[in-house]
Amino acid sequence: MSGLLARKVAVVYGGGGAVARVFAREGARVFLAGCTRAKLETVAREIQAAGGLAQVQTLDAFDESAVHAYADTVARQAGRIDVMLNAIGILTD
Repeated sequence: MSGLLARKVAVVYGGGGAVARVFAREGARVFLAGCTRAKLETVAREIQAAGGLAQVQTLDAFDESAVHAYADTVARQAGRIDVMLNAIGILTD
């Protein structure tokens, strides 16, 4: 696979649909994490349909211990993490 992120491992918290798709298009293996499984799975399916690699995990990205545990899991599974992005949207009044 070619691209700016070829063979890189990227973790995107909050799903980050547009960014995750670009990471995958540029060759990264993308790990999506957030609280809305359906949204994550939709993005992962789109990435996979385009020939990319994506996995999903439901977690509360505001829970620091959950974020650290997931990063550890990804690093063990993929061998490393090259990019980590927080794409969490926060609504305010």
